[in-house]
Amino acid sequence: MNVKKNRMWALSTFCPVVSSIALAITLPGLAIAQVPIGTDRPDFVESSSTVGAGAIQVEGSFAFDTETTGVGNIDTWATPFLFRVGIANSWELRLESDWFTQYRVTEQTLSNSTSELNSRQITTNGISDFSVGVKWSFLPSDESSRPAMAALVHADLPIGSAELRGFGIRPSFRVVAEWSFHIPWIDGDYLDQGDFRGDWGIAIMPGFQLDRDEFSRYPSGVLGLVISRGLFSPRFRVFSEMAFKQITKDEYGGDIGLIQTGGTFLLNDWWQIDSAVSFGLTDNAPNFGMTFGLSGLFLR
Repeated sequence: MNVKKNRMWALSTFCPVVSSIALAITLPGLAIAQVPIGTDRPDFVESSSTVGAGAIQVEGSFAFDTETTGVGNIDTWATPFLFRVGIANSWELRLESDWFTQYRVTEQTLSNSTSELNSRQITTNGISDFSVGVKWSFLPSDESSRPAMAALVHADLPIGSAELRGFGIRPSFRVVAEWSFHIPWIDGDYLDQGDFRGDWGIAIMPGFQLDRDEFSRYPSGVLGLVISRGLFSPRFRVFSEMAFKQITKDEYGGDIGLIQTGGTFLLNDWWQIDSAVSFGLTDNAPNFGMTFGLSGLFLR
C-alpha cells in the first residue's frame, strides 16, 4: 500500500511538470513579458534583480536529496516553488515553500539472536511551512566594477502539516551582490564582439536567520558564493557554487554546506528550464542532491 501511495505521489508531481514544459514550448503566447526571464533558481544564491512592476513569476521544481546517518539513510523528495509579484520596478513580494514533501527514513539494526541486519522504513508525507517576504533591488550595476545589489527580508511561518511544521515565526535577512565581468585570457575579444562566451557572473550572498526549536530561539547564518558563464548558446548558462545553508552550533543542527553545479536554458523569453546536482561539504549536509525546475514570467 505504501509503495502504491508513493508511486501515485511521484506521478502527481511529475505529470504537471511535464505538461507545463510542453505547454511552455507550444503556447509561448500565454506568457507575455517585456524582458527575458531571470530566476532565483536553481542555485542557492538569489539574483539581484526583481521581476518588475506588474509582473508575476512562478518558479517550480522537483528536488531530491539523500543523507547517510549512523544507523541508516534519510531520503527527501520535495516540490519547491517560489511565487514572485512585482509591486514596483525595484520591489517584489515573495511566497515560497518546499510544498509537498516526503521523508523516508531507513533504519538498520543488528538482531541479537541472528546477528543479521534488520531494516525498517518510516515515511512521512505532508506540506512544508511557507515563507513570505520582500526583495528590494536597491543598487543597479554600471559600467564600472560596482555590483548590482538587493536585500531580502523573509519570515518562515509555521503553517505546514503537523509532522513538518517548524516552531514559531523565523525571520531572516539576506544581501546579494552580483558582478558581471570578462576574463581576457579566456574570452579574448568575445566581449567586444558581444559574444555570449564573454558573459561571466559572480555573486555572493551573506545573511542570517533567527531560528527556533521547541525550547529556545537561536541565530544561524547563511553564506553562498556562485560563479556562472554563458555556454554554447546565449540561452544556456552554467554555474558552480559553494553554499552554506545553515551556519550554527552543533546542538542546533550544525553547519550545512554544499557544493552545487548545474545550468539553465531559456526555452524563450518567458520560460526557463534548469537542473543542478549537489554534494555535501559538512557532516550534517545531505550526501547528494538533485533538482529539476521550470519557471515562467507573466504580466498581470
